[in-house]
Amino acid sequence: MPLITSEIRWFSAEKELLQEVFFMLNKPDEGIFEGERSDFYLKSGTTSAGIKIREGNHELKVKTAEDEELALGTIQHWAKWSYQEPQNILKLVNTGMLQEWVEVKKKRYKKIVSVEAGKISFTSAEDVKEKCEIEFTEFKIPSIPHRIFTLGVEASGNNERQNLKLALQKLPFPETSLKNLRSCSYPEFLDMPGI
Repeated sequence: MPLITSEIRWFSAEKELLQEVFFMLNKPDEGIFEGERSDFYLKSGTTSAGIKIREGNHELKVKTAEDEELALGTIQHWAKWSYQEPQNILKLVNTGMLQEWVEVKKKRYKKIVSVEAGKISFTSAEDVKEKCEIEFTEFKIPSIPHRIFTLGVEASGNNERQNLKLALQKLPFPETSLKNLRSCSYPEFLDMPGI
């Protein structure tokens, strides 16, 4: 059974704005630091699907609907399938073919928002059914000399679209600042020329 999500994401080479937005949501010291990791994305030439590999976790995501353009950015709708393998399947790939994969080295922080009966509240529980995960990630890819920063909000549950829009409406996301940033998915960002 896939996980159905609605998401919005912004990218910037400037750390301060996105970090400030993330930490001003609820208490600045709250959030989960997930440590450093490397994710590998397949450059497939399409932005309506993505394949990601992280350690033993393999993920396929496919767009399920047209994008929604808001003044704040672009909402996208996805179905995601994940499964575990004891080893990274890229170890089976001939090294000459690995140029089709992009290694993204990440440091990721997240906060979880419970969305129940039209109300939102921050929580540390991972198993909330109706929720939004808000993440601030610093990442580095080989083709770009500087670090990139991204802020994303991913909603899931029975009403993922409504959950996302409610979080965007009720939390202090600064529209005037964010609307000038690139708003897209990881597959779209990594499909840009020069990456």
